[in-house]
Amino acid sequence: MAVKRILTTYSPNLVLINFMEPDGFAHAANWPYYLRGIERDDRYVMQLYDFLRKSKTYRNNTALFITNDHGRHLDGIGAGWVEHGDGCEGCRHISLLALGPDFKQGRTIADTTTLVDIPSTIATMLGLPFPQGQGKSIGGLFKR
Repeated sequence: MAVKRILTTYSPNLVLINFMEPDGFAHAANWPYYLRGIERDDRYVMQLYDFLRKSKTYRNNTALFITNDHGRHLDGIGAGWVEHGDGCEGCRHISLLALGPDFKQGRTIADTTTLVDIPSTIATMLGLPFPQGQGKSIGGLFKR
């Protein structure tokens, strides 16, 4: 996995990884490959999470955010899962899994948050000013 090589070689403080296969195959209406992409990405994320937990460099001091760029149409809206990424309720609903030592385990946050809140949260965690950010830090994630 290229990301493990990059993490081992350069020890960066921030990495963004985009898994594009499910989204591309959803737009192409290819259900079998859409599902395959989800399964592959789940496996890749688990491999990355295991690597981070075992690495002396990253263990106990690394946050991992897993999210999607948009949701998808709910059943019965438009062409369903093939059409997605607009402003409907299903497309506006995204998921966020935040893993790491700073976060409360097993917590579900019911507050409305948006994608722009994620970089603001990361900037807060890194102690960086982010005046151009349009979001707010998702405080409910944290142990404190």
